[in-house]
Amino acid sequence: MTSITRTVRMLCAIAFVTPLVAAHAQSYPSRPVRILIPSPPGGGTDILGRLLREGLADKWNQPIVVDNRGGASGQIAADIAAKSTPDGHTLLFTYGGVLTTGLPLFKKLPYDPIKDFTPIAMFAQVPGVLVAHPSFPAKTVAEIIKLAKAKPGAMAHGTSSIGSSSHLNMVLFKQMAGIEMLQVSYKGDGPALAGLLGGHVLFAFNNAVAAAPHLKSGKLRAIAVATAERIPTLPDVPTVAESGLPGYEGLLFYCLVGPAKLPAAIVDQLNDAVTKAKQRADIKQHLTRLGAISVDMPPAQLGSFLKSELAKWTKVIETGKITPE
Repeated sequence: MTSITRTVRMLCAIAFVTPLVAAHAQSYPSRPVRILIPSPPGGGTDILGRLLREGLADKWNQPIVVDNRGGASGQIAADIAAKSTPDGHTLLFTYGGVLTTGLPLFKKLPYDPIKDFTPIAMFAQVPGVLVAHPSFPAKTVAEIIKLAKAKPGAMAHGTSSIGSSSHLNMVLFKQMAGIEMLQVSYKGDGPALAGLLGGHVLFAFNNAVAAAPHLKSGKLRAIAVATAERIPTLPDVPTVAESGLPGYEGLLFYCLVGPAKLPAAIVDQLNDAVTKAKQRADIKQHLTRLGAISVDMPPAQLGSFLKSELAKWTKVIETGKITPE
């Protein structure tokens, strides 16, 4: 076969396939869309996932069904999504830890957190904030580090369950600061917050949404935020990075992914739909009220972000020799 013949056949194949891909995207969705959520109803992931569902519902003529599959640290919902048909009718709306900390924590998963998913869209990030009981003597990151170095392993901090964002944010903090502290673990964000408010532990990382009313009432004091930049809801609170630990960033984020090999045309259509949904006035209001920051990312950028976050937290978890409870 001559090179000219091969070229002609290739062009014919492209000409044949392209209209089919376009037609597929234009007819999507052709039946109800299921959005899997790896947590029970009522939690932060569920609230944001249902907010996304509302934003997409008025754009499509097909029903959108939220399917809560909590348990196993998100593995149940993620496994169903990874093994679903890659046609865009089964999606996973998830908090970032399912894709970025599960593998280093559990060592083995029923899916590959990168290879078995197609990145679609970032939805929002909920900032972490380092908060303290009013009786805690340290008022800055530098003062915390100084106190911890004066008595290694003696100063106690609170944390939510092992592997949670509040726990791993503090592990990263200790590693970067080169300090040792006593960890007091609680079974969930609620008990950890109660421990702080009661003065049983004097400081911890919490998410800005849960901490907001207690910061406003004066029952807790903000020391620093765990984001790369200061956040609108706490403009006077410095970042951990600008407070003495350059490069520190510990985020709780939420994104939409699908199974591997999802057609690019559908991925782009979904990314555009998510971006436009977040521009709705009511959804903007809800996100602001929840303390969540809307973040847009093209699919390729989200894919790179997930890989870098997986590498980052794998190092943190392995260095800290962290194992699940």
